[in-house]
Amino acid sequence: MDRTLRFLALAAAVMIAAGCGGSATAPTQGYSPTHLTFNADGTPKLNGLTVHIGNAAGDATIGDTVVYLVVQTLKKWGANADLQLGAGNTTQLAVVGGQLQATAGPLPTAVNAGLDIFGNNQVHVDYLMVSSKLSSLSDIKGKTIAIATTVSPDNYLLDGALAKAGLARSDVKIQLTGSNGNSVNQMIQGKVDVAFVHADALLTLQSKGNVNVLANGATLEPWDADSYFTAMPDWLKANPATAEAIDLAWLRSAYIFDQQKTQWIQAAQEFTKNAVSADQASAAYDALARAQPWPVDGSGMSLDTLQKNFDFAKQSGQIKGQGDRPISDWAFTGPWTSALQYYKGHSHTIQS
Repeated sequence: MDRTLRFLALAAAVMIAAGCGGSATAPTQGYSPTHLTFNADGTPKLNGLTVHIGNAAGDATIGDTVVYLVVQTLKKWGANADLQLGAGNTTQLAVVGGQLQATAGPLPTAVNAGLDIFGNNQVHVDYLMVSSKLSSLSDIKGKTIAIATTVSPDNYLLDGALAKAGLARSDVKIQLTGSNGNSVNQMIQGKVDVAFVHADALLTLQSKGNVNVLANGATLEPWDADSYFTAMPDWLKANPATAEAIDLAWLRSAYIFDQQKTQWIQAAQEFTKNAVSADQASAAYDALARAQPWPVDGSGMSLDTLQKNFDFAKQSGQIKGQGDRPISDWAFTGPWTSALQYYKGHSHTIQS
């Protein structure tokens, strides 16, 4: 029996012993890393938990506000939690070294570092397919479409767009720009008809004139994830309740983005230390919402979706060294399953 199935069997046994859900609901004294319990109001009992979380981001960009909210939610529930930002794979290496317990980041750098995936971070890439000349995806035949590189997410999104339009790559002109920023510039200069850009680039394009959103990553390739929460295998075995608490905090944070714009804006300003105004944060929210990056419907962590993300990363040469291992060696889905089950039965409590 592989490790994922063993954990699920253990979780089932715990459920039977507890007599409800994926975790016990009756409060106990102190926090247990192996058995998540809940206060009388239904919120997780996290007093006594200390957890250091990372995010693979160079600075506090507004698009990572959901990660910030995860940490703030853990603190709200009684944990001593903090967030560290790092460029490249530095937070993954910090998890390996024990300075952090978990980090959000892309699948390839996580599995290459020997980490396991235990929960969602950004379910869909925040890419939008835009045009200043076209108004519909059905109009792209014969047009010039900008993508950054042959291994960037927009390369896969192009295939999804062509499939929806009933076209082949030979039916359009593909312009490799080298970067997402260059794609934006070429759109502004009128050198391309269509471009795949990050959601925040929509604001730049809108400031230069009319631009239409033809599609987003969530509809073109819904399996294509931006990032996940990850941790060391041994830590996850010893701390499944902590992982479940992080997943529950993520579900609350995703809900805030989806349903509570004002609260998300306030958090975005806190996270960026007021580097953006409320109006700027509001505009950024509207642009990000077009990409649907944080659905709270439970999607994103199925084994099929995880495997597809791995396969495409491997196909593009991003999986290296110890990263090249079977899904049973890097998908630790038990905490997510328990968190989602509890959330579905107590969403109003968790969302508050």
